[in-house]
Amino acid sequence: QAVDLEHRRITIIDAPGHKNYVPAMISGASQADVGILVISARKGEFEAGFEGLGQTREHAMLAKTLGVQKLIVVINKMDEQTVKWSQARFDSCVKKP
Repeated sequence: QAVDLEHRRITIIDAPGHKNYVPAMISGASQADVGILVISARKGEFEAGFEGLGQTREHAMLAKTLGVQKLIVVINKMDEQTVKWSQARFDSCVKKP
């Protein structure tokens, strides 16, 4: 989907995080100047995304390799039962290297 502004055109490409969609993610990221990475704050899901070759880590590395210069990280599912809007959980997600 594209949005035309006075001085630029913004194209929005959705690349799901599931490993079956990595080729779509690569295709979308190769055309991007800016990326938005949505990660889950849910306990267990967040950690799995960073362990070994977790999808979160893989997508961030692929975006950088493909030339995405700016990556906005959105922390989702803060309302989930294992998180309950916890500031400590948010802070631990933000500080993850």
